[in-house]
This record gives sequence, C-alpha cells and structure tokens, in this order.
Amino acid sequence: MMLTDWLRHWKYPSDAETLRQRIQMDPRWSAALQAYLSHPFVQPATPLSNLRFLALDFETTGLAPAHDQVLSIGMVDLTLEAIDIASHEELLINHGQFIKPETAQINGLTPHALAQGISLADGMNRLLERAQGKILLAHHCQIEKCFIATFLRHHYQLQSFPACFVDTLDIEKRFSYAGKSRQHDSYQLDDLRRYYHLPDYCSHSAASDAFACGELFLVQTKKLNLQKTPIRQLLTR
Repeated sequence: MMLTDWLRHWKYPSDAETLRQRIQMDPRWSAALQAYLSHPFVQPATPLSNLRFLALDFETTGLAPAHDQVLSIGMVDLTLEAIDIASHEELLINHGQFIKPETAQINGLTPHALAQGISLADGMNRLLERAQGKILLAHHCQIEKCFIATFLRHHYQLQSFPACFVDTLDIEKRFSYAGKSRQHDSYQLDDLRRYYHLPDYCSHSAASDAFACGELFLVQTKKLNLQKTPIRQLLTR
C-alpha cells in the first residue's frame, strides 16, 4: 500500500488529546510508549511561543509504510527562541538488509553502517521518550507520522497514533503569500530554505534534515508573524 492509499484509510479524531484519553493502555507495552500516552497534550489555545518542539526526519527505503523500512531517525529539540544544538541526534536502525542501491546513493547509508545500529523498537522508544510533552515538527510530516503509526500498529496493535504534528511544508502553503498565491516552483525543504535565504546544508541525513527543518520553522514563524498563533491553527490532520 502506497503512502497516499494508507492516508485515505487513516481515521483522525477531533484532536490528539481526545484520542489519547480513549486509549486503554496495555501493561505489556514499552515503558516509553506508556509514559508518552500518560502525558496530556498541550491546550489548543497555547501560542507557539510557549511550546517546545521536536524536529524529526526519517530516512527510509521508500514511501510505503506497509513494506518499506526506516533506516535512520534524526531529532533535535527547539523552541521559538533557539535550536538546542546539543540535543541533535541520529539513530541508525539495523535494517541494512533492506537497503536499495538507489536510496544508498542518496542518503549514503550502507549495510555496514546500519549493522552497528539499533532495533527499530529501540529507535521508536527513544523517539517517544523525547517526544513527551512536545509538538512534533517535520517537513511533509505525513511520512514520519505514517511510519510511526504503522510501527505502533504492528508491534502493539495500537490502531491510532495520538500526536500533535506541525508541518513546515503545510505552514508555507497556508500562511505565506508565496504559498497562497502559488508562486513557489517547489516545496522541497532545500528549496524553501533558499527562498528564506538560509544556507545550504548536507541533505539526506536524517539528523541534518531535522535540523534544517527546525531552522526553516524558526524563520517561518518570524517572517510570517506566527509567534502568538494558537497551536490549533497549525496542527496537521
């Protein structure tokens, strides 16, 4: 099943907090998942300036969560004040046997490098630990959202993934004049960074892409005057 097909079948609740409250936790679930689901989400009226964010990026073998694999997870913490450089982290997942030549040429991940990595379960647990109490941020976040949800469904039979996601691609389309007037030729992360005069970076590393997404978000919130915007106006569905 391709990503677009998967999304058509995905059911969203009215809000993440409602969904979280409906979930009956299983004591056999990981401590990280139980802690994540035990923590209430932010109030919808909270302005962006009062929130903490976790920028995410996944490198994968493709865009179909049903049969493609996560190869690495990049994360970094930020607020509207700054990116916490010390929190910059990349987790290699030991899925080297699934590497495709065409993706290896793009992201540079090799079977040898991934052989030193961790299991997907450990990687997702680390993500859930860091995500607690934060807004998740990504560029075209449906990719990360779908891979996380697919993992939780397969490993824990959890049919829904409650989370608060903000998408820098969606922000550009909905809040910028260039986006609303369809002036952009491309919404790729590196192209939007150039539009906002951000420096070039080493793309196709999960860690560097997460950091690049965080930088773009900080510029967008400032240029588009979104600092006091309630989080409910930016959440993706």
